[in-house]
Amino acid sequence: LSLFSCSSAKIFIVRHAEKSIVSKTDPPLTPEGEKRAMDLARALKGKKIKHIYSTQTTRTVSTAKPLSEALSIPIDLYAHDTMPKFLYRVLESGENALVVGHSNTVLKMIEELDLRPSKKEIPDTEYDNLFVVYLKSKNGRGGYAFQLKELKYGAPSVKK
Repeated sequence: LSLFSCSSAKIFIVRHAEKSIVSKTDPPLTPEGEKRAMDLARALKGKKIKHIYSTQTTRTVSTAKPLSEALSIPIDLYAHDTMPKFLYRVLESGENALVVGHSNTVLKMIEELDLRPSKKEIPDTEYDNLFVVYLKSKNGRGGYAFQLKELKYGAPSVKK
């Protein structure tokens, strides 16, 4: 019996919210970033999220924190170097998850699943992307079919 017989899990992938430029090493979120993190929690609150993943930086953890607190779900840390294995582990759980990453990892994760996002890169000033990867089972032999939706959330990013 397959976990995926009728489920279609979703992974919500976002870049961390606006970060301070004051501190170069592990900067915190700005007030705008804190607000965006709250917007993310509101946007995802009813989405049956069971897992929250973040890299080990202050800005990614702070982006995930309001949703983590709202749903009483701990934030699991992941490392960039485990990317393909990590994503498949998330998908194999068959449950909805939030993954908070960075401008240089978010699109890589999506491409890792053989999906083609419309963007080639995420500019430094862009924080409002919400990528949703839908998992649809393809066949009984463990093959997966994915679908990508590209959404926006929170206040539109300021274009510089």
